[in-house]
Amino acid sequence: MAALFAACGLLASAHAEATPYEADAAHTSIYFAVAHRNISFVRGRFQKVAARIDFDADAKTGSIVVDVDPASVDTGNGTLDGVLRSSQFLETETYAGVRFVSGRLVFDGGTLSAVEGTLWLHGVQRPATLTADRFVCREVAFGLARQYVCGGAFHATIKRSEFGMTRYAADVGDDVRLEINVEGVRK
Repeated sequence: MAALFAACGLLASAHAEATPYEADAAHTSIYFAVAHRNISFVRGRFQKVAARIDFDADAKTGSIVVDVDPASVDTGNGTLDGVLRSSQFLETETYAGVRFVSGRLVFDGGTLSAVEGTLWLHGVQRPATLTADRFVCREVAFGLARQYVCGGAFHATIKRSEFGMTRYAADVGDDVRLEINVEGVRK
């Protein structure tokens, strides 16, 4: 798995002309929602998320890499979190990382509309597309200092069964909606 992640790092560095942005942990998050018994939704988030954005707005190029610690899952219910970490779902002792690496940024005119890439989850690699709800780059004030920031809100829906998580199919929905927020400060 480490060799695979190293290869992904080479892919991300292929956009060396793009400006690097380091994710601000306070403004970077991943939330999920999945149907429970087709009645309500279980919602949660991952507490440990790291991201890197390389972006060149003029050339419309760049990359986004997001790493998630699946053991940091948090639904607000400790018992449920333990079940999600277990062999019944995320198997965090076996699969210690989740990663999304962009392959292509999609623009509608001058606006970033989607990020196509690869998602590694639960030992399975599959194509995934993050749809941009918004993506903005601009200078912002942090106290007396000013910094240039790029970030946005994205969403995607994945099928857990496509990643080998098929337990409790009658009670837990197959579609998992992801909401990804990332904000990076120019390095």
